[in-house]
Amino acid sequence: MSFQHIDKEIAHLERVFGLISANDRIPLSYWRQRLLMLPRTSLMPAQRARLARLEAVLQSLEQSVPTLVAKPPLRPTGT
Repeated sequence: MSFQHIDKEIAHLERVFGLISANDRIPLSYWRQRLLMLPRTSLMPAQRARLARLEAVLQSLEQSVPTLVAKPPLRPTGT
């Protein structure tokens, strides 16, 4: 990936992350994958900092998703 392509992808993710929520139609796991697809070795320091901010935003969104706790089945009363 070229420097310009990586920069465009980061800019796109910055725009999207400013608009998404945990309840969006596209799952947060999709955006996590998009972040993971970016090569870490060829990034400039400024790009690394921008990615760190994006990861923090995404982590915050992921933590805001309520976890579903399985409730035990109700037992009939009087038996």
